[in-house]
Amino acid sequence: MKKYLFISFIIFLIATPLLANSKGLVPCSLHPKEGEHFCTFCDIFVLFNNVVNYLLLPPPSGGGIVFILAILLVAIGGFMYVFAYVTPSEGGPEMLGRAKSLFKSVAIGLLIIYGAWLFVNTFFMLIGVSEWTGLKEGWWQIKCP
Repeated sequence: MKKYLFISFIIFLIATPLLANSKGLVPCSLHPKEGEHFCTFCDIFVLFNNVVNYLLLPPPSGGGIVFILAILLVAIGGFMYVFAYVTPSEGGPEMLGRAKSLFKSVAIGLLIIYGAWLFVNTFFMLIGVSEWTGLKEGWWQIKCP
């Protein structure tokens, strides 16, 4: 069972960039063609920003890995919840407890992920990062020269 779950997870990770229609996480090239530029130190931060956007933003803007995994886990929890009532003699209360635990874990995980961004954003707004750094568009937007 664990082997099949691992194989499906690997297939999911490989297929998600193809389905998300991403334009590439690496913003530069070591052998640039027309319209591209050489990699600089600033491109490391752009790459990091692209990876974070790919993981956190919903599919029109990013890959939505966090959303896709959350929806998948909620669907699995829903099936566990339904099967706990359909087959109560085969571990129904135990499966019901695991389903509720899965729902709670997904909610806590999403709160931690997006709450951390909200906390950092609020902190930077309170100390006035945009005034003394020149980041008028926002601290999360990185632009290389």
